[in-house]
Amino acid sequence: MNIPLIMAAIAATNAPDLQQVLDHVRINQEIPGVSVVVAQRDEILFAGASGVADLESGRAMTPDTVLYAGSLSKLFTVILTLQLAEQEKLSLDDVVDGIAVTSAHDNIRVRHLLTHSSGLGREGNFNYWFNAEFPDKTALARYLHDTGLRSLPGASISYSNIGYAALGPVIEQASGQSYNDTLSSRVLGPLGMDASGSLAPGPDLSAGYSPVNVVIPSEERPFAGLGHKVRERRVREYHDANAMAPAFGIFSSARDLSRLARFLLGYGGDEVLSDDMRREMLTLQDGGRGFGIRLGKYKGRAVARHGGWFAAHQSHLLLDLRSGISVVVMSNSDSASPAKIAEALLDSALDNKGGK
Repeated sequence: MNIPLIMAAIAATNAPDLQQVLDHVRINQEIPGVSVVVAQRDEILFAGASGVADLESGRAMTPDTVLYAGSLSKLFTVILTLQLAEQEKLSLDDVVDGIAVTSAHDNIRVRHLLTHSSGLGREGNFNYWFNAEFPDKTALARYLHDTGLRSLPGASISYSNIGYAALGPVIEQASGQSYNDTLSSRVLGPLGMDASGSLAPGPDLSAGYSPVNVVIPSEERPFAGLGHKVRERRVREYHDANAMAPAFGIFSSARDLSRLARFLLGYGGDEVLSDDMRREMLTLQDGGRGFGIRLGKYKGRAVARHGGWFAAHQSHLLLDLRSGISVVVMSNSDSASPAKIAEALLDSALDNKGGK
């Protein structure tokens, strides 16, 4: 049964119940575990979970279970960059130091990295998705120094993990601290995100799993970290994102990410970013995105959203800009479609609120 049919079946019997929706979509998508938080403005409407964080121990998934946020990490990197800009420690129009080799590189500015318009490729020449060898700062700097560009900075939009990784050294230079220390002191601490970070997570990290009887992308060439078999699945083993952390290596929990979502909508965290700068994040920039987040429509409603994937952990953050409803979904399998789960929960929340 697909998600629209699930929703129709639930709606036919009673007002949508978010736990019931969550249980149904988890089973439908064959996910071991999923955790979510739905809020409206600064009020949590629902914090729940379904399934398990670890198939072998049976440890239950909860809204506080730690998982990788994947590319939701880019939101943190944007916030740090904009905060440093507000404090005049850098400018979005600064030329990025340490990349220049050709005249084209001399024109890469902080703004280009934020909007995926730097001309850098998506992953560089690294093969980390298959060998788990993520570059350290030295290897990343060497690559950025030597690589050519696909296009002139500002000429076109091309999603770039390498471009966001390049913001790590920019942030470190402007703040005088490591990326992790800057993240902790300037964003995570003030927002009360105690379960989040960018260094190696602790033992409470959820396991990650391949789909049932499927290896992604193929048995012949699987993604890195393919481990032992657990029933019909394979475990994804931990690997450190290293210098790629600003692009996709941050870990968090659904409850912590809900704090981030509510902050983006303007609730709390005034010491982190001004309301004006948060609105700028959610304003269309060149290339059809906000800063680090995708802007668009869902069923005619203005939304901002971004997804994430890392080591079989998948996530999604969805903001309904009119109602102030935010939905965060975190899951622990490559079989998950967290965007669809977020949409189903948004639909249910709006139904419960009379569509407001």
